[in-house]
Amino acid sequence: MTCGLLSIALVAAGCGGGAGDDGRVELTYTFWGNTDRGELTTEAIELFEEQHPNISVAITFADFESYWQKLATESAGGNPPDVVQMDYTYLREYADRGVLLDLDPLVGEQINTDDLISGLDQAGRVDGGYYAIPIGTNVMSFQYDAAIWAEAGAATPEAGWTWDDYAEAIGTVTEANDQEPWGGIDMGEHLHLFDAWLRQQGKQAYAEDGRLGFTEEDLVAFWDLNEQWRDAEIVIPFSQIDQAVTATSLAVGDTASEFAWDNYLPSTENTNGNELSLAPMPTDTDELGLYAKPSMLMSVTARSDHPEEAAQLVDFMINDPGAGRIFGANRGLPATTGQREAAELDDVNARIEEFETGIEDRLGDTPAPPPPGGASVERLMQRINEEVAYDRTSVEEAAARFMAESEQILAEAA
Repeated sequence: MTCGLLSIALVAAGCGGGAGDDGRVELTYTFWGNTDRGELTTEAIELFEEQHPNISVAITFADFESYWQKLATESAGGNPPDVVQMDYTYLREYADRGVLLDLDPLVGEQINTDDLISGLDQAGRVDGGYYAIPIGTNVMSFQYDAAIWAEAGAATPEAGWTWDDYAEAIGTVTEANDQEPWGGIDMGEHLHLFDAWLRQQGKQAYAEDGRLGFTEEDLVAFWDLNEQWRDAEIVIPFSQIDQAVTATSLAVGDTASEFAWDNYLPSTENTNGNELSLAPMPTDTDELGLYAKPSMLMSVTARSDHPEEAAQLVDFMINDPGAGRIFGANRGLPATTGQREAAELDDVNARIEEFETGIEDRLGDTPAPPPPGGASVERLMQRINEEVAYDRTSVEEAAARFMAESEQILAEAA
């Protein structure tokens, strides 16, 4: 059976997993997303049930924040769904808590991972266990309005451009348009952008032991860079960012560029109204600092009464060509070559695929998932960077505070 689609709540009567008197297996599957993803998932589940007549799947979904609140409650109560959509940020936390099943014994029989895109074969592993399989990918990108860029006379971003090139370009765009729009954004609040900048220098946000993988001096240098852009008035000030608007500054046209995961491009372009372009991040080294990140993954929970059937659902979602045609790029570009070939990509997603294909030889290995507490560290960086942006504290004081508080967060979460 398929439970009614829910946009907020995750629980619906009659959606518990189990086995019927006729031997049919009932699975529960939950994910985050909007109504569009819910409708696509319903269509895919109907196809799965046709192929597996002994299995029925009850699906529920919610928005991202509500999803994690409910999953945390269900997991703590010992009754999580059989199959869950997993985010890379939370993977280690749920694996360490014993919520997720190690899929290694099921790989080869129930789950085929041979077709995963290069670089993703180790994504989903935590301390030797295989707790999640990627179903979609994305890559950090520079997104910009090429028409505004060209009209301003700014150099076209391309692989090999430097951070000085970036500053010059966004300055040109800002000046040519009298700050309407601004050329670029303040990167200082984004841990994932700091991580990319670090990777260009052979470092990373987190070390293998789950502690910070950078020094206080590294953070000072990164925040100093952003301070220079703010002082030069070439990035949009925090005071002009409408915090009540969920769309990005590029989406609403307040800036002509931003750094974002490439799978955000369709919604950003749709809101903006103009065709947007993709380019790699600037770098002062031979490294782009980029990798293929799972946009989302699928996991089987350790308390599932039907792990083999649940694994069959996971395999279907990542490998079945029919599922690939149904979802297209709704979950990011498909994580397997078979589904990527089967997906009927529209123009914007075809451009994303072209972007990823063009730099795939320069992508690094997908890193281990963030340690427990990683989400709190991300929020901490946002808060402290805002204080720097409003001149409430110096870069040096902010960096020292971030190092101390983030190390405490990670230690308490470990």
